Amino acid sequence: MKREIFEILEKRECSRLAEIGSIKKTLSILISYLYKDEVYMFRAAEAIGYLCHLIHREDPETAKEIVRRMFWYMNEENGGYCRGAPIVVGEIGRLLEESFNDFINPTASLIENDELETRYVVYALGRIGRKILKARINLKDKLLHLLDDPDPSTRAYTIKTIQELGVSEAIPKLNTMLSDTTLAKIYDSGYFKEVRISDLSCRAIKYLETLRGKAHAVY
Repeated sequence: MKREIFEILEKRECSRLAEIGSIKKTLSILISYLYKDEVYMFRAAEAIGYLCHLIHREDPETAKEIVRRMFWYMNEENGGYCRGAPIVVGEIGRLLEESFNDFINPTASLIENDELETRYVVYALGRIGRKILKARINLKDKLLHLLDDPDPSTRAYTIKTIQELGVSEAIPKLNTMLSDTTLAKIYDSGYFKEVRISDLSCRAIKYLETLRGKAHAVY
């Protein structure tokens, strides 16, 4: 079973997860990848999100319990912080509907937790961007601050999340980042790739200016 799950992650064939046996055992094996190689950590998080989506159809409470477990994995009282747990929460939140509503505020609050790896938290927030907007949660100040983070990957994920949340107040700062040719490694659609901070900033500015233009047109 471990071998089959590895192949599923290798090929990103999440649709096979429901066919290979005990969901409980499958989930346990997937969780073990949250402590391993980064690309498989992200893929396992996607797979857990997919599995929770399947579980939710028949048993919403069990799906919610998995979210609670991820928050427990992020608690220092757990004794073994799971670095991939924020990503899992983002993936579950992206796929679940009303059942995730109780977790939106706690997820947004992860950005205040200095014990977690910021880049993973910001990535997760970008994945549930629409839910954050719907809940009217304001992360503007914290995200603007993270544009100065020394870690290029954190800056890159922050730019993408700012774009997802439509934070037009970031445009002046993003303009100053158009000269930042630093390469950042980010996860995207199953793989890691290198992107320039300047290129991400340029795309975000164009998107945010378009949004702002539409808002002005309404009035």
